[in-house]
Amino acid sequence: MKGDGSDLPEAQPESALEDGPDVPVEFRRVGPGGSQAADNAFGVALVTLWHRVTEAGGAVGFAPNATRSEVAGRAAGVVADLRAGRLLAITALRGRQLVGAAMLRPGVGLLAHTGWVSTVMVDPAAQGAGIGVQLVTRLIELARERGLEKIDLSVRDGSGADRLYRRFGFVEWGRRPGWVRVGPGDDRDEVFYLLDLTADGPDRT
Repeated sequence: MKGDGSDLPEAQPESALEDGPDVPVEFRRVGPGGSQAADNAFGVALVTLWHRVTEAGGAVGFAPNATRSEVAGRAAGVVADLRAGRLLAITALRGRQLVGAAMLRPGVGLLAHTGWVSTVMVDPAAQGAGIGVQLVTRLIELARERGLEKIDLSVRDGSGADRLYRRFGFVEWGRRPGWVRVGPGDDRDEVFYLLDLTADGPDRT
């Protein structure tokens, strides 16, 4: 895929957006060794999901007015990294619709025992059903399978995302004041969280 996303079709077929809440959610691993290919169809579905979450105000790396083309440019690099195994992902599928995704970038070299959770997102229409919890649970399991000992991530202060991660035992270790500019006059801290996978995790039931 080209880095600017120009080889992605403009939109996901509408029929892929019609699966209702009664359809069970299936979780898959993407890329080498996984049950879902990081192909063009996945790329288009990822752009659709990412753009929907962005439009709803989700803290997923874009301002709410970001265009689909802007999202596609970022998604193209993500898909390329998934194909190459530089990035790991768990997806949530409701029928043919991609309703959630979580991604982990393993460290290399001296950082090979660590990983960075780069993205966790759930379609606005599918939120409140525990999909985010299931995605993070499976992503942590995948990190353990890879032998990772520590994983970290960052969230936009005020987004509420920290509540999800704290329940898994992530602890705040630092922040960059005013690092994220959501809009004019709206600068937020970037807050960093760490999870030690060698320690016993909390009870999430």
